[in-house]
Amino acid sequence: MSKKSIFLLLFALFSLFLVVVSCGQTGGAPADSEFLPDIPAFSSGRTMPPENAALLPSALDELAELERSGGFVPGLGLAESKLREEAGDYAGAVLAVYKELSWAYAMGAGDVSRDAIRQGLEKLLTADTPFGPQAREEITLAVKAILSYLDGRYDEAENLLGNLYVKEEEVDSFSRYMLLVCALEKRTAGREDRSTYGAIRSRYSLFPEYWYHYARSEEDGAHAERCINLAPDGPYAAECRIILAKTMGLETGDAPAIRTRLEIEIAINEAVNQRNPELLVPLLPLAALPDNPSTLYASGAMRALAGENIFRSWFSAEAEKARGRLAERLFYISRG
Repeated sequence: MSKKSIFLLLFALFSLFLVVVSCGQTGGAPADSEFLPDIPAFSSGRTMPPENAALLPSALDELAELERSGGFVPGLGLAESKLREEAGDYAGAVLAVYKELSWAYAMGAGDVSRDAIRQGLEKLLTADTPFGPQAREEITLAVKAILSYLDGRYDEAENLLGNLYVKEEEVDSFSRYMLLVCALEKRTAGREDRSTYGAIRSRYSLFPEYWYHYARSEEDGAHAERCINLAPDGPYAAECRIILAKTMGLETGDAPAIRTRLEIEIAINEAVNQRNPELLVPLLPLAALPDNPSTLYASGAMRALAGENIFRSWFSAEAEKARGRLAERLFYISRG
């Protein structure tokens, strides 16, 4: 069984990756030849010749440095997967593409759901997959580790990941990131683990999931806000709004109305640029909340718009229709 055929089967598993790349226009440019290390056969599908095998570690280092310095962009996980497969690291190849898909899922990209990822991974466990014994064993263990992680079975995931990737040399590899998440979620992370988790942020700062676990662990509103800003409609945003609401002294039920400073600024700018007060409607539930930093910031930003008649008239009209706290706040806003 050639390395090429194994890679192509892995790629078939990750057909969802095509969705990731198509959605990558909002998250960064795909990892094409402009971003990837200059290695022969890197994107041609050919098996890497032996004379280039020595370049593999440096190529992986270059990919890692791209992620640390410029942030993750669609395609880097797939590129890492191909490199690791060329080196015979089948478990690493599976994990690298899972990194790609986990990023896409967290960003809310296309049809990349947990179930879709699970179904794709489980295809690698079927008896008719054309792997040799060593490759099959590594891939099976990697899939089991990832599925345990996806299910929140962190004890099992920690054990499988620790044994499978014990020789991983990168201090901020995705396997080490996942191990740190296991420790955070189990509430067993000590000072060293927490320090390490903070230290690897340069590589994972564009991963909503990184900030999600950070926010859950620290009950920190700033981390929750970072997660929301990266993917306001992503799968982790709702829980992060709850965390953010709690840090502001609000109730869980108030969380859906909470908006980050960036979300407020985007709404204000779009309303001003398009001369359309209706674009401020999503901020009205926020304006109805008890005093908190998010509401006060939004109210101040909207009040600044009331100097223009088109916005002042709209605020006044909305105040007439509103009741209670929202009406009071809109009357205040409309006075500019």
